[in-house]
Amino acid sequence: MINGHDYTEYIAEDGLKPSRNDLDKDGSGRNILNGLMYRTRIATKLKYSVSFLRLTADLLQQLEADMDSPFIQVTLLEGRSNRQVTRTYYTSTINEGVQRCIDGVTYYDGVSFDITER
Repeated sequence: MINGHDYTEYIAEDGLKPSRNDLDKDGSGRNILNGLMYRTRIATKLKYSVSFLRLTADLLQQLEADMDSPFIQVTLLEGRSNRQVTRTYYTSTINEGVQRCIDGVTYYDGVSFDITER
């Protein structure tokens, strides 16, 4: 769910790909004299790559309106805890896909975006 709208049935079969991203403290990195890695993790943030099946023009318009805020509320099943969680995410790019006209109706194929936990 994004801002209260359920898009589950429109997500492609392999369209929800999670990854964990670490945020390291300044000064983390490799020692150039001995090659050892030093790091202090500040936080781990979740990132999802989301891909959709064919969307109608109205559905794309609703999705874009839901994504219009600088931060969005997303509810999804989290693999790590195996429960539904709601977190705040942001996105910077929405791929609107390819516009198609089929029997006089406009559709969009290949809509996708990445969301990153705030």
